[in-house]
Amino acid sequence: MDAADSSLRTTRVVIGQDKFQIQTDLNEAELDEIVAFVSKKVEQHMDSASRLDIRKQMILMSMDISSELFELRRRVAKAQVYYHESQKMANVLADLLDEGINRISSKID
Repeated sequence: MDAADSSLRTTRVVIGQDKFQIQTDLNEAELDEIVAFVSKKVEQHMDSASRLDIRKQMILMSMDISSELFELRRRVAKAQVYYHESQKMANVLADLLDEGINRISSKID
């Protein structure tokens, strides 16, 4: 995001016990969804009783979020392949249909 971008607005969010002032172009619903997601991850991974230091806990949380991101990217790529294949098949079927209609039309004439 470019700091000169006029669509950016400054807002405050709370994640866990921490408050952050951020600049975003997201609407409130999108931002709320992201904050809720990150808050949930913080709750899952951050444990004051843990023997791991805070830095390692944050790294593990980042790995978890990154893993989900990469899984979603893999699914999107797979869906795109299926979409392109279905479009090819639809084009083949449309061509066959056109040929059939043309044959029937030529026999009628």
